[in-house]
Amino acid sequence: MAPGPIDEETWRYVLNTRDAAPEARLFRHLPSDPRCKVCAAPYRGPFGRIMRAMGYGALAKNPQLCNRCFSTLSKSPGGAEVELTVLFADVRGSTAMAEQATASAFSGMLTEFYRMVTDAVQAEDGLIDKFLGDGVMALFIPSFTDGSHARHGLAAAERIQEEARLPVGVGLNTGSAFTGFIGPTSDVSTFSAVGDAVNVAHRLGEAATAGELLISAKTAAQAGLLADAGPPEWTMRSLSVKGREEPVETWSRLAQTV
Repeated sequence: MAPGPIDEETWRYVLNTRDAAPEARLFRHLPSDPRCKVCAAPYRGPFGRIMRAMGYGALAKNPQLCNRCFSTLSKSPGGAEVELTVLFADVRGSTAMAEQATASAFSGMLTEFYRMVTDAVQAEDGLIDKFLGDGVMALFIPSFTDGSHARHGLAAAERIQEEARLPVGVGLNTGSAFTGFIGPTSDVSTFSAVGDAVNVAHRLGEAATAGELLISAKTAAQAGLLADAGPPEWTMRSLSVKGREEPVETWSRLAQTV
């Protein structure tokens, strides 16, 4: 992605459109996948090596972006309001775990949890926003998921629920949020999202019990979960959410026990 100032309309275009960078028209024809979701620079094969030498290699933290696109975007603090899906996954009872285990053992358990969540999120073209002590926040953006952010977010959430070795609660919500590099200057800004959609996702993550996946009704509808009136393992749950007068309608699924 070419360097230069990025205004709100450009941010909105980048967040909503796959291969938004001008060079994507050329890079899309170069083999092979996976590739940057903004400029389409390939990461593998002979052209992948050339791209890495030119600074387009995959960003280590979030390989959906290449290093050059990330650098360009990070130099333009700001963003735009877009609809996306937000995931929160939190370990339940972590304080008791920390008391019963050595510091190194507890750290190892959290590291394994972070790795599992990261793999699940990145496999569904999501972005890890931040690690929150014993939790993780992730974003599923329209341009990275070909518009199917709710479906990809649900797939990642279900995988986390199924693969977690620790007692984990997962919350998932879809809605509008201001998304981009948020912060006063380029030196301290970070890629994130803020707004009501994020707050609700956070509350759902907090409300989910160990082994429970809670998703908002809007996420369920957009992910196609309600196409057949809801699969039998899902049940409706109405939640009172701090800061909201009306309850939030959700769908709940408990982890299957063997």
